[in-house]
Amino acid sequence: MKNIARHGRSQDFLETVSGFCLLAGLVLPSNAVATNGLNQIGFGPESVGMGGADLAVARDTSALNTNPAGLVQIRDPRLDLGFAVGDMGDIRHRDVFGNDVNNDNRYPRLGNTGYARRLESWPVTVGIGLFAQGGTGNAYRNLTTAFGTQDDLSILFRVARITPGFAWQVNDALSVGASLVGTYADLEQDFFPDTSLNNPSDPSRSFFGFRLRDMTDFNAGIKLGLMYKASDRLTLGAAYTSKVDINLRGEMIVDFTGLGLGKVTYRDAGAKNIDQPEEFGIGAAFQASDRLLVSLEMTWINWSAAVTRGTTRASNPDNPAAPPVLENSIDYNWRDQYVFAVGAVYDWNAGLRLRAGYNYGRNPIPDASINPLLNTIDKQHLTAGFGYDLDNAWQVDGALEWSLRNSETYTNPELPFGPNAQATGETVALHLRLSRSW
Repeated sequence: MKNIARHGRSQDFLETVSGFCLLAGLVLPSNAVATNGLNQIGFGPESVGMGGADLAVARDTSALNTNPAGLVQIRDPRLDLGFAVGDMGDIRHRDVFGNDVNNDNRYPRLGNTGYARRLESWPVTVGIGLFAQGGTGNAYRNLTTAFGTQDDLSILFRVARITPGFAWQVNDALSVGASLVGTYADLEQDFFPDTSLNNPSDPSRSFFGFRLRDMTDFNAGIKLGLMYKASDRLTLGAAYTSKVDINLRGEMIVDFTGLGLGKVTYRDAGAKNIDQPEEFGIGAAFQASDRLLVSLEMTWINWSAAVTRGTTRASNPDNPAAPPVLENSIDYNWRDQYVFAVGAVYDWNAGLRLRAGYNYGRNPIPDASINPLLNTIDKQHLTAGFGYDLDNAWQVDGALEWSLRNSETYTNPELPFGPNAQATGETVALHLRLSRSW
C-alpha cells in the first residue's frame, strides 16, 4: 500500500444493520479474530468444541450459519445467547528495521445469538441468527518505519451476518434447509498515518501515510444445506455458501505534510476485493456407541476468488490543491483452502456432555503476499468443551479453542518492511453460551 498517495445503499440502511448487530450480544466484535482465513472455525460452543466438524451434527441455532438443514432437530422454541473472548497477544511482527512487537489488540470479544422454532402442523423449522463471522484486528504501535519515523500500523476489519432461514423435514431420513446470509462489514485502518515523505528526485520513494475511516458495506448471499440419516448410527451432511462481495465505502485521510498540504480528507473512498468466499463442505457423524459420537468434515473455501488484488480509490478531497483522485492496488493472491476437522462428543451422564476436536487448514496466503495486517496464517487448532443441562429448559455450553503457534518468513515487495520479515500467529479463545428452550 505504499503507493496509495502517489496518484493524481443507503447509509441509513447500513446504520440500521450496524446498530442491530451491536445490540444483539456483541455480534460485531470489539476487535476481530479469525482462524480459517478470515473466518472462525465454528459458531457456538458445540461447533467450536468439536473443532468445527459440525455439518452432520448442527443441532442448535448456529445451524443457520453452518448447515441450516440441521434446524429440523429443534422441536421446541429455542434461544441461544453466546459470548467469546480471545487472547491475540501472541500475534507478532518482526522486520529488518528492528521491530519485534506483539499485537496490541489483545482481547477480542464477540457474540452470536439465534432463535428457532418448529411451525405447528408443518415439518418445517424457521429461525434467525446474528453471528460474528470473522475478520482481523491487528495493531502495532510505534513501529520504526523505513522512512525514519515512529508510527502506527493497525486494522480493524469486522464481518457480521444476519441469517434468517428454514429447514424442511422431507422424510424420516432427509432434511434440507436454506439461509439468507446478510453480511455487514466495516473497516478502519492506519498505515503509518503520521508519516509523510516527498522525494522529488525519485517519486517512487515518496510515501504518504493514510487512515481509512468509517468504511462499511452490506450485501447478501445464500447458504444451502442437507442432512441424510443413512442409518441409525450414521448421519451425512453437506452445505454450500455463495460468495458475498464486499465493497467498502467511507473516507480516507492522507498525510500530505511532505507536500506542504497537511492532512487531507478524501470524502469518497472505496476499498474492494476482500470478499466473503464461496464454500462447500461435506461431513459425517457416526454414533460409535450409546455415549460416543464422532464427526468428520472437509470444507473447500474459495479464497482465490475472494481475496485477490486489493484496490483502494479516493476522491473529493477537502483541499483543492491536493491530487483529485488517489488510486492504489496491492496483490493478495490468496489460494484456496481445504479445511479438515474431526470432533467427538461423549455423554458423561444424562446431563453432561464432553467435547473435543482438531481443525487443520493450510495457510491461504502465499509468502510473497503476507501482510502484518492480514497475517491470518494459523493452520492447526485444538479444541475442548462441554455442555450441561441446568434443568429441562436451561443449558450452558463452553469451549476452549487454541490456535497453535505458526510463523512465516516473507519478503513482500509491495510493502515497506524489507526482506525476511516475520509474521507469527497464536491465539486462545473461550466460548460460552446460555440456551433456553420452551
